[in-house]
Amino acid sequence: MNLSARQLRAFVAAARVQSFTRAAEQLHVTQPGLSAMLRELEAQLDCRLFERTTRSVALTAQGMAFLPTATRVLRELDDAAASLGRITATQKRRLSVGATPVIASSVLPQACAVFAQAHPNVEVEVQDLDRALIYERVQSGVLDAGFGAFLTTSRAVRRRKLLDAQLLLILPADESPAEAAPLRWKEVPRHGLLGLPPTNPIQQQVEASLRDSGDPGQFVQSFNHLHTLLAMVEAGRGAAVLPSFVAGAAARYRVALHALRQPVVPVDFFEITKAGREESALLTAFAECITAVLSPWTSAVGAPQARGRSTRPRLS
Repeated sequence: MNLSARQLRAFVAAARVQSFTRAAEQLHVTQPGLSAMLRELEAQLDCRLFERTTRSVALTAQGMAFLPTATRVLRELDDAAASLGRITATQKRRLSVGATPVIASSVLPQACAVFAQAHPNVEVEVQDLDRALIYERVQSGVLDAGFGAFLTTSRAVRRRKLLDAQLLLILPADESPAEAAPLRWKEVPRHGLLGLPPTNPIQQQVEASLRDSGDPGQFVQSFNHLHTLLAMVEAGRGAAVLPSFVAGAAARYRVALHALRQPVVPVDFFEITKAGREESALLTAFAECITAVLSPWTSAVGAPQARGRSTRPRLS
């Protein structure tokens, strides 16, 4: 048995109005087409559902018995379709994104604010997570995307670069040259360095770059949270080497930023999504907001800066 919703709708409509002609009009089909659907339905059920005369159409005993079932099945189908439609509409108006605590605290708040101006009815859920959990939840579909310095990738995720970034030196403002000009790696202070946890891939790249420049340096303390690290630099507890996309967060503190040259060490900013997942216009718009927030900072790194608390470049 292979009953179709179209057959059931034809049967219920004809039973309700007791006319094939009017039922066909209501369903926007031809009368021969409706009659053919009903004959197919009767053949599959192996019984007559209607008594047909030249003037009227009436249900048989079998038709009367079948009508409540057909009506209930159609109602449940309609309810299920409406429910799925509501779920789809909700998903289209909601984004769930993940980032490491460094990115979640320094980049996403402003990006969410910019996005909300253009999409006030879209809810953005931000999860600050360990990098491994971001990969896991993106792959499982729990997160629509992850954002950050994902230095490695896999076949299960699609990685898209949003912004070119690089490592820079952050010094207390009182200990920095008059202008935050670019410095060479050999000019990075080797003692009293502050950093992120040793397991952080960015920190590992910083340490590798220091070794490559001739002296691995001495990290006296590490911090899980970016703002703690920046506050410690501001207080004169040491210097830090971080990616240029944290410049927006650094603007809240009395610190100086110096681009590092010879060599420039890239730490690019990526979006990761589940491989094969359909691209979302809302997610694309959110990624563009992140780029808009970060671009003024990363392009300004290395330019002369006044001592004291920085002011944020105006976004166009």
